[in-house]
Amino acid sequence: MALDSDVSNADAQLHVEFYEYDKEPFKGRPFVRIIVPGDKTNVIDQPARDDHKRRFQRQWLYFLSKSTDNQLIGTPLSTWHTERPEELTEGQLSELIILKFQTVEQVATASDSQIMRMGMGAAGIRQRAQTYLSSKNAQTSGAELQQAKAEIETLKAMVAQIAQLQASQPLVATKLKGKRGGYRPRKPKAIENVNNDNAPIGATGL
Repeated sequence: MALDSDVSNADAQLHVEFYEYDKEPFKGRPFVRIIVPGDKTNVIDQPARDDHKRRFQRQWLYFLSKSTDNQLIGTPLSTWHTERPEELTEGQLSELIILKFQTVEQVATASDSQIMRMGMGAAGIRQRAQTYLSSKNAQTSGAELQQAKAEIETLKAMVAQIAQLQASQPLVATKLKGKRGGYRPRKPKAIENVNNDNAPIGATGL
């Protein structure tokens, strides 16, 4: 099946996705899925070729950025786009990736000369990146504070339980000591001899 790429902006109407295949014999290889919206029967799903990477450069670079997220130092741009797509659209994300930006921190600290390469609205993207990082840091600090408070409350409860246990131990020991110290063996009562006052105890009168 051939897709008409000669028509102006025809590729813009396609849904294109690069992904890593997870089954043999192509496990680990990049694949491309091309879908014509509204037509479930018009789908291409095959190993990605060089012409796919050139033709759908933005989608390919986006795939590469996701594949290297674990090696980045900072917050990946894909994370920002996923969490707040209204602040960073897919088109803006693709443009930043083409310009070799990979993290929100890189955008937030970009120089004016770098910003100029982004084109219209670049200054606003930089400002939104700075705001996004500030809010993320505030959320992290707040979460750490709540965790610290919870740990303190847990420690307080443990200390109170230990103090209560220590306070009850002397009382228990005193009760046990009183029981042991106050115990006196009882002597057997003398057997009364009603038959013979002079007979030894235990003798039977005849």
